[in-house]
Amino acid sequence: MSNDAPNFVEKIVCLANSRKIAGRCVAGKRLGDRSWLRPISDRPGHEISEYDRRYSDGKTAHLLDIIEIPCLEAIPSGHQSENVLIDDKFYWEKKGGASWQDILALIDQDADLWANGFSAYYNLNNRVPEGLIDKNGGSLRLIELEKIVLHAGPKAPDFGNMKPIVRAGFKYQGQDYKLDLTDPDYEAACLEIGAGEYHLKSVIACVSLAELHTDGYAYKLVASIITSKRAGA
Repeated sequence: MSNDAPNFVEKIVCLANSRKIAGRCVAGKRLGDRSWLRPISDRPGHEISEYDRRYSDGKTAHLLDIIEIPCLEAIPSGHQSENVLIDDKFYWEKKGGASWQDILALIDQDADLWANGFSAYYNLNNRVPEGLIDKNGGSLRLIELEKIVLHAGPKAPDFGNMKPIVRAGFKYQGQDYKLDLTDPDYEAACLEIGAGEYHLKSVIACVSLAELHTDGYAYKLVASIITSKRAGA
């Protein structure tokens, strides 16, 4: 590791540590102004590797960790205005863990989930066409839900794709949603049990609007599910 100092250090509560390509998509909120930040790498997919998110003791950053992240520069990209390039010459540093009350204080009150009315791949209200994406609207939301239903089953049986995946269904501000789940822990737990529906009550979810796909849409994902039990309450 370099002895030089990074350009700057960001301190966040980790609110998403979701699967992405060969790594993770990490996101969180700054403790000061509660604004969003998504640390990214300089790889083509911007994913954060296991090594990127490693602490000096060999452990890796997890959901709800309070983390100091050495950074090089802010690199907003389209609607993903929260992106900040990490300085991978330095370890991340854990500064504690967030409590359930900490998470409740970070909820985005009355937040929209971008444009609705566009669905695909057995989901509901799960994508936004490029022309309706607000470039200044951000790509991350932390919302409170009375309940969420996790649907484990084949990806696209009508097209012969029987690979099991997990989708998250919920109602928010009068709208119904079913989005792909990328929370690796809940995804793994559902797939281990097998096909079916799994109900969770009183949850907080981080919803992300992914990068623009080649089909001209950006897809909504449930990047994390946080319960009071998961937060140690």
